[in-house]
Amino acid sequence: MSKLTFLLLTGLIPVIAFSQNITKIWESDSLFLKPESALYDSSKKIVYISNINGEYLAKDGNGFISKIKINGAIEVLKWIDGLDNPQGMGLYKNTLYVADINRVLEIDTNTSEIKKIYKVDSAKFFNDIASDTNGDIYISDCFANKIYKIADGEIKVWLESDFLSMPNGLLCTKDAVLVLNMKNQTAFSVNKFTKKAHEIFNGIDNLDGITSDGKSGFIVSGAWQGQLFHIDSKGNKKLIIDLGKEKIITADIEYIEKQNLLIVPTLNKTVIGYQLQMF
Repeated sequence: MSKLTFLLLTGLIPVIAFSQNITKIWESDSLFLKPESALYDSSKKIVYISNINGEYLAKDGNGFISKIKINGAIEVLKWIDGLDNPQGMGLYKNTLYVADINRVLEIDTNTSEIKKIYKVDSAKFFNDIASDTNGDIYISDCFANKIYKIADGEIKVWLESDFLSMPNGLLCTKDAVLVLNMKNQTAFSVNKFTKKAHEIFNGIDNLDGITSDGKSGFIVSGAWQGQLFHIDSKGNKKLIIDLGKEKIITADIEYIEKQNLLIVPTLNKTVIGYQLQMF
């Protein structure tokens, strides 16, 4: 029996109910080192976790990617290592893309090999990544107020606009790229083809991660204050989890609809799983 299973069965990990539909069901072993982003690979039933493991923006080679199971058990702590500051991730088929300061790593999830590195010398801080259903990859440069795009094996600036204000979290929908601005507390929907943008909500500090709720809304994180919000199809926001009093950070989150599972990296030493049913 694993340590995690023992703790869950004995009740040493408390189950915390935030409402009738939200329940903390597990917390990982405390082996992670600044876990920043979570991304689910449905083909392998594995969650990738990026670990900064060092000072922010330090090119120290300490960063790594972990693999965990959907019950929070660590499968491989250092699956891919030698990175600098791995942050957001995107997945297309069997290729994982990882933002790492001024480069994007392309990793074969079957062979665990880094197939290609897209390096942009002028980039300041690649933060999040979103993958499109056609294989296009979008990357936010948080400090340069730009969105990059990888298509046909090349990385180029896709969007540079006044409405970008420290863009962080990204999410692709059928026709748009959703962008969370950390600095001015706003979120925009940007048409992929015309690049026209409109605001979808505002008023949340430290916007970081965004994930689909599996229906017509989204879940977003206000990282440093430890808050998670549900955003409905009309842009109305509702605070669903507040970990601020516990001084827990909510970084780049993932929601697995079939499991009703919300995964929260804490930028400390653990990752937390919540049962979250959306009605």
